[in-house]
Amino acid sequence: MGTVRARHDVRLTSYRDGKGETKSMKFPSPLRTPLGAALLSALFPGLGQAAAGKPSRGAIVAIPALAVLGALGFILLFYRRDLLDSAFNQAWLTSLLLLDLVALVYHLWAVADSYLLAGKGQQELQPGRRRRTTPSPHKWGATIGVAIIVSGTVVVHAGVASLDLQWQGGVQCLSQLSGCGIPTFAPGQTVGLDTSDANQQVVDPSGSEGIASGSSSPSPSIGPAGTIDISQLPSFPTTDQSKNWAADGQFNVLLLGVDFEPGSRAQGLRPDTMIVLHVDIQSGRAAMISVPRNTMCVPLPLAIGEHYAKSVNGCPVNTWPYMLNWLAGEAGWGVVTGVSAINNFPFDQSPTAGQANDPMAIQRGVDATVQAVSVLTGLKIDGFVMINISGLVTLIDDLGGIDINVPTKVYDNPCGPAGTWESKFRVCAVSPPHDGYQVPPDTADVIARMKADAAQSGGQRTITWSGGTTAAGTDISFVIQPGKQHMDGQWALAYARTRIYTTDYDRSLRQQLVLKSLRGSITNLCALLPRVGSLITDMSMFKTDLPLSDISKWAGLAQGIVGGNVKSINLDPTTLGNPGVTYINQTSWAKAKDVVAHSLDGVPAASPSGGSGGGGGGGGFGC
Repeated sequence: MGTVRARHDVRLTSYRDGKGETKSMKFPSPLRTPLGAALLSALFPGLGQAAAGKPSRGAIVAIPALAVLGALGFILLFYRRDLLDSAFNQAWLTSLLLLDLVALVYHLWAVADSYLLAGKGQQELQPGRRRRTTPSPHKWGATIGVAIIVSGTVVVHAGVASLDLQWQGGVQCLSQLSGCGIPTFAPGQTVGLDTSDANQQVVDPSGSEGIASGSSSPSPSIGPAGTIDISQLPSFPTTDQSKNWAADGQFNVLLLGVDFEPGSRAQGLRPDTMIVLHVDIQSGRAAMISVPRNTMCVPLPLAIGEHYAKSVNGCPVNTWPYMLNWLAGEAGWGVVTGVSAINNFPFDQSPTAGQANDPMAIQRGVDATVQAVSVLTGLKIDGFVMINISGLVTLIDDLGGIDINVPTKVYDNPCGPAGTWESKFRVCAVSPPHDGYQVPPDTADVIARMKADAAQSGGQRTITWSGGTTAAGTDISFVIQPGKQHMDGQWALAYARTRIYTTDYDRSLRQQLVLKSLRGSITNLCALLPRVGSLITDMSMFKTDLPLSDISKWAGLAQGIVGGNVKSINLDPTTLGNPGVTYINQTSWAKAKDVVAHSLDGVPAASPSGGSGGGGGGGGFGC
């Protein structure tokens, strides 16, 4: 017996190297048991076989796992760009599911094989041992142990499959403009088009209780109708030009900031933020061009403009006679009521146009907005990215906050005519009264979190009051002092969103600053991997019609678009040569196109690591 045991111990724990010499493998005795060997193979296939005295077999069993790890390492080193593209490819993600299923079968076989090998080895050690007729406590423990190991292996692979499926759903939501968190109309629901928008008024920062005048006033100011030559209105192809976004050497994407909180009215889909990112692909030079939401009389593309052959609201013919951000309402919903529904969906013949829960409503609204901005700027807009404010907040939080160099003091607090509760904070001529900055009620503790973040700002940010008339009491009074500071998502949103003590035009530039700061914070995509669960949720808050198969090319461009090579432009009345006047006429339209045409003048080229693709290895934002 002693001789047999000694020989078996050597076979269990030794192997021959390339010179034929016997080397010892150091496996603790518990890991040479069937249960221990099974556990080792669960951790990494092949280890259990080696522990059971079959190192050659273990090496063979480990080959598939080692091959997968080697391929992954090779891809991370040399083909990260392709890996990034594959992460947004539905066919590849489905193939990954099948690979995970094959890996599960292989993994379970490796566990079972190592268990049986180790068990056979134990029987060889004790050839004369008689079998029990009843299960021993030890055997029950082994059975439970095997069940735990097998269950753990299945759970790991099921987790990978679940993450894959969730990620696929998120990727699908990126290009889906119905469902995926976007509210729809209930049957029979209509939306009134409030073109007056009283909140456009701005309290005079001087404290004179008046309304800011001149070019700082965002209140609509209509001049003589003028004319827009219909021959100058461009036509747009029906094909999806977003797939050929790089064909002209430029990348022009319209960033739309909207508010479509779950359960909110669909009118929240009006884009309060419209920024064109204009990039020269070869040099990486870039400009961010804000189009104010209250711009009026914007020329329309030919297919739409020809339906506006009469002057309405003092605007020239062939133009949209209200604030630009309301064009999506008429173009997409088709169920707006009141005098604003001047055509009741004249430029779309779809049988579902204007019907409740129309799945194409948002697509039509976005398309019309994209085309109108394209006409105004003279740029071929390649596609759009629509961002919900909640998505912006969570993305910033996922990044751990962003650094913003605030140039001037920004604040917000209630104000109203004498006798109102708001006037206890400040008397002003705004009607209806302003209740303070309303925090998006995404969570009950949002204000508490903002206060906690402010407490760490060294006095740069403060909340001096909270309460208000809403059921959740989400109105606040806040102050953001000038200077470089680190903000979480809600504070960055408050900085970019407040407007009652400032103008829409100033707000547009603050929004650009937030986006630049956000870009500066995204330097390492791999740093986001621990937040993959949050990122999946975030994806439902972003929509785009750009081809996701080109995401690595965008990353390559974005790698160089940062800092001083991005110019900020605002197409406000002063820039267009009409201070205090928000409408577009032939003269200001020509000025807008000229400003945009020279928007990259004087902008330095991007760093060599940017450009058109980011190189064969990285593709931008490398790990």
